[in-house]
Amino acid sequence: MIITTASGASTASGSPVNGILLAIHAGAGDRSKDGSAQKTAQAERDLRRALDAGYALLEQGAPAEDAVCAAIHVMEDAPEFNAGRGAALTSEGKVSMDACLMTGDGEVGSAAGMTTARHPIDVARAVKERAKHTMFALPGEDLLRSWGIELRDPSYFVTEERRRSLARAQSEGDAWEKHGTIGAVARDAAGHVAAGTSTGGITNQMPGRVGDSPLPGCGTYAADDSVAVSCTGIGEAFVRSVAAHQIADRVRFAGQSVQEAAQAALDDVAARRGDGGVIVMPVSGDGVIAYNSETMNYGYVTADGVRVVHGAE
Repeated sequence: MIITTASGASTASGSPVNGILLAIHAGAGDRSKDGSAQKTAQAERDLRRALDAGYALLEQGAPAEDAVCAAIHVMEDAPEFNAGRGAALTSEGKVSMDACLMTGDGEVGSAAGMTTARHPIDVARAVKERAKHTMFALPGEDLLRSWGIELRDPSYFVTEERRRSLARAQSEGDAWEKHGTIGAVARDAAGHVAAGTSTGGITNQMPGRVGDSPLPGCGTYAADDSVAVSCTGIGEAFVRSVAAHQIADRVRFAGQSVQEAAQAALDDVAARRGDGGVIVMPVSGDGVIAYNSETMNYGYVTADGVRVVHGAE
């Protein structure tokens, strides 16, 4: 288990105070078969760009959800991550993208099975803000256009690297790899939190499969009385453990620290034959990044403006 603290601003005595914070992830799992120093460096550059985009809004006093979406936009456009352009391919060689956005007031929107939305997180936000429902499966293009969602031809999302990954999975048999699901959690100047997650799922997944990312409480959760959480890893195990909500409950009802709650939830994920990582943003104090997989892409900005990134090998 590896745990990193995303620290906020400190008083002269060194005790934490409440302030703006942003943390992001871009996947966790086994070390990539195609890993290279060049790819790690590119991942870290894109993580920094995502942090810059989100944190700039927090500094301007924007709500946490704006920062979350801005950071995710950058990562959805980065083809090395598994969301938006560069999403993993199903067994049919197509993309099937899922996303969820939740704010600390309990409002949530999610969507699954998207094939043409450039930024799936925007669809989740539109569901949250414009629909009477909380989740859509296979939302139609007419509906997406009515919400002002930018659409692209399905070919836009498919990269040669994802085609190679699919061919390898189909010739060598399925294997759980680091796939790059992305997410962000933030705390704004008003003390509110938000979480968002966006993913292309698993290479060679069956058509129609839905993982934890778009499921509130499983891969994404936020509550202003506890924490905001975004998860990445083997989705089926995170669904079985209801990991994101479990962390919030452990903090709120069991009185555990954020670090203790994250570790316990990942232990539960491991007991259900899974691994991965979580980023957790409390309404007060330091955030936590934890993972029990071999590696994880992550980054955070402290309330003092320091950027910290880690690109997985």
